Amino acid sequence: MSFGYKTILAHFDSTERADRRLRAAATLAEDFDAHLAAVYSIMSPLYSEPFVADGGAFVAQELLRFQERKDAEARAAFDKVAPSLSRPCEWRAAAGDPSSVVNEHARYADLVVLGQYDDDAANDVTPDFIGRVIMGSGRPVLVLPYIGEVKPIGRRPMVAWNASREAARAVSSSMPLLRRADEVQVTTFNARGGRGGHGDVPGADIAAYLARHGVKANVSGSSSKDVDIGNQILSRADDFQADLIVMGGYGHSRAYEFVMGGATRTLLESMTVPVLFAH
Repeated sequence: MSFGYKTILAHFDSTERADRRLRAAATLAEDFDAHLAAVYSIMSPLYSEPFVADGGAFVAQELLRFQERKDAEARAAFDKVAPSLSRPCEWRAAAGDPSSVVNEHARYADLVVLGQYDDDAANDVTPDFIGRVIMGSGRPVLVLPYIGEVKPIGRRPMVAWNASREAARAVSSSMPLLRRADEVQVTTFNARGGRGGHGDVPGADIAAYLARHGVKANVSGSSSKDVDIGNQILSRADDFQADLIVMGGYGHSRAYEFVMGGATRTLLESMTVPVLFAH
């Protein structure tokens, strides 16, 4: 993706955080001269509320009215913010499971922008929404934290490198951001050298790869058996004063549940800066 991002897709909903998410996406779209689209879809309460035999039709009618109000609120919020964006934005709305809707539209985008799930606030999606988009969209997913102000993204990115397929995809997908960065830090965590690991010198091969793409990166290693990888990533990002973390996204589904890998789950729960995931 060294050619840059030409279509950026942002998830929009009826929460207060949707405004800042769309503004951040618009800034990136302006930087890359990209088409910007906002896709709206929230889980209908008809799918989540139990029905009882008595009064079922009345309940269904009230839930539909509630859905219509939410839809109208979201569109009104979009119409309010759209004229002030730095880039024109296309509005898309579709009924259905939000992750399925976003994944469908993501097939025709270069970058997807989502907001971190906040357990302590109202949400229009389920907790596994982000994981399902990371795993199912086939596109890099930029997740913005719900705390703090959204600042320019990608001037000081940190790549969390573990020599995996997912990490390689994350680096390739983030290349437009890495090439314009002021400083790039590549950090390995508990790196294993040799064949099947990071090579003879952990981090050297990815640094050479980036250099061929015009990205000059500093490489460092971190090793701590007592601290999980996710928290090591957050700690090193703070040390580097990173404004973006680039990493592979890991997870799997089984039976009726969806489970994220340990480091991915930690970052999704505790991120303090935007994270670009790729699977």
